[in-house]
Amino acid sequence: MASAGSSAGSVTVLAAQLYDACINKFPSDHLFYQQDLLGLDIVPKNELALLLQCTQSLVDQKLFRLLQGKNDRLAWKIISREDAEKLQNLSPDESLVYNVIHSTGRSGIWVRAIGNRTNLHKSILDRCLKSLEGKSYIKSVHNVKFPSRKMYMLAGLAPSEDVTGGAWFTDGVLDENFINSVAGFIEYTVSRKSWYEVPASDGHRNKRMKTADGGMAVKQEAGQKEYLPFPAGYLGYPTVAMLTGAVNESGITPVRLGEESITQLLEMLCYDNKLVALNNGEVYKSIKNPEQVKSQQARKPRSDDAGIDDRLVKNGMTEAPCGHCPVFKLCAPGGAVSPESCEYFDPWLEKALGF
Repeated sequence: MASAGSSAGSVTVLAAQLYDACINKFPSDHLFYQQDLLGLDIVPKNELALLLQCTQSLVDQKLFRLLQGKNDRLAWKIISREDAEKLQNLSPDESLVYNVIHSTGRSGIWVRAIGNRTNLHKSILDRCLKSLEGKSYIKSVHNVKFPSRKMYMLAGLAPSEDVTGGAWFTDGVLDENFINSVAGFIEYTVSRKSWYEVPASDGHRNKRMKTADGGMAVKQEAGQKEYLPFPAGYLGYPTVAMLTGAVNESGITPVRLGEESITQLLEMLCYDNKLVALNNGEVYKSIKNPEQVKSQQARKPRSDDAGIDDRLVKNGMTEAPCGHCPVFKLCAPGGAVSPESCEYFDPWLEKALGF
């Protein structure tokens, strides 16, 4: 026989109390199992049947989302009242699509994946997506890893760095100038913490110069700064946190960068043999002193350097026209295709040798 507490009015009241307790005592992303809900001491005598009536009431009100938890156990997740109001105004198909997109969080989901998970016909799915986007419930996002895929996520969420590419991407395109600017600042900052300036005796040096009449003159020039690396046991090398703070305070970046982004640049500088990671990446040391870093960053690439690699033959058979000639097997002295009549060999030879 059903108890008095199982009446519709009591279920509604208990369901409201259960929802409020879940909101107040657990984080919004908590996954609730039966024991979690019974442990709130809301349901009298821990009646399981009554608990299921309450959870079903909350599911019907779009305040709970029914999920499949560990070991195929029933589980529930809280839905905010704001989201619940949105879901109450949606058709069943729109609600299904919205829940699938909601479940992916800041990662977003591909249109084809939405179709696979909802089993909706393409025309119905497109209509639902258009409706949800028109109501500003969802938005389309550009994924740098899959630029050709159309992705969707909730309108109120900011895409994760896996989607946008992080601070180093602008509108889905790698911002090389920004990367080089921040990397140069980091290298110079680390260099100043890795080397100390050696005081010069007089700060000047004399340079002998030949005069117009054939005589000699002495010109006094400022001495070049000399640096030495700090000795073993030095504890002043910068950490990732210190470098992150320095970059954000420098004004060279329009957005605030996190330690993860700075760590990516530090790893790049280490691969380029500009920095060395010490103590398993806790601190960093510069290979070059500050003057060398400044000189390197100020040096512009020579315009005639671009063709050097083209003139260097690293592998004769792949670089020479013969190595990738489609009629190589037909080539023979005196034949229709022959080395004497090859129109590609002489131009390549001239380019390779720089004649």
